Amino acid sequence: MEGNDKLPQKPKLKYPIVLVSWFDAKDGSSGWHSIKDIQAENLATCYSVGWLVLKNEERIVVMSDYSNEENDHDGGRHITIPAGWVKSITYLSTSYREIKND
Repeated sequence: MEGNDKLPQKPKLKYPIVLVSWFDAKDGSSGWHSIKDIQAENLATCYSVGWLVLKNEERIVVMSDYSNEENDHDGGRHITIPAGWVKSITYLSTSYREIKND
């Protein structure tokens, strides 16, 4: 760690870390296609990981980054997903084992 001998502290947030599986619109490829093939088009399945900072009947908000720089407590890279698009929410454990690459 260049310029800083202190290890970063684990963020102390009251929000759970989650994996959200959700559906999104999917644009078809350009060109001519049979109506049958167009009707068979599926939704896109997407995945987002981060802190679940809001969950209500209308939407969920997942924040991927957090800054605890002195007195600043800011979030970044967030996504707002309509609740009706959410397929599942998996609550992830905050404990982990560090993996060393040799």
